[in-house]
Amino acid sequence: MKCIGMSKIGLVRKRNEDRFCIEGPFCIVTDGMGGYKGGEIASTLAIDSIAEALRKLDTPSEEALQHAVSEANRMVYERVFTEPELKGMGTTAVVAYEQCHTLYWANVGDSRLYLFDDDGLVQISTDHSMVQSLYEAGTLSSDEMLTHPQRNILTRAVGVGANVEVDCGHLSVESGNRILLCSDGLTGYIPQDTIEAMFNEQSDDERLLEDLMALVYDAGAKDNVTIVVGTIE
Repeated sequence: MKCIGMSKIGLVRKRNEDRFCIEGPFCIVTDGMGGYKGGEIASTLAIDSIAEALRKLDTPSEEALQHAVSEANRMVYERVFTEPELKGMGTTAVVAYEQCHTLYWANVGDSRLYLFDDDGLVQISTDHSMVQSLYEAGTLSSDEMLTHPQRNILTRAVGVGANVEVDCGHLSVESGNRILLCSDGLTGYIPQDTIEAMFNEQSDDERLLEDLMALVYDAGAKDNVTIVVGTIE
């Protein structure tokens, strides 16, 4: 799996609380929250912890990724006890690890993982957010999710509690399939069909990354945005 990523501060933000890591067979995106410095600390702690755990893996599994994110949760949560002013900080986390044409994944929060193949762009992860809950309850449409005033409220995040429930899974992938990991700075403002159209139009991952980032800034870049795209080799 060959990936490329980019993270930029939004036009109305003073700090970038997003982080990403691409290393060998895995990639990670985190998006911190928690006010002044807290979000940066949470997202950095989490991504460093997860990456360290994944580097030690000989054989990936759902359980291994789940454990890596759970350990990151413990580290972020315990940091608050040494620095009480950071109370309330947390972060999203989405992880993808490919080996032998199997893609293992895990997520907490609303940073997303997508797979692009012959069926188009398919969201693999599920958001842990207020608007996702309303959508699943049938009280909110997919279009309304992009403009709802509570779209940034998470129902699950890394580091806000002693324990966290981590979604995980795996799926078969083929050479030429492409993946997208991103913070909600992309998907919170750009519809999925627009992102899918850009995947169809641009076969070069580096150009695709640049085009997606330009699309966000053309739309006002109201949030920090982190995008990782890659191709299964």
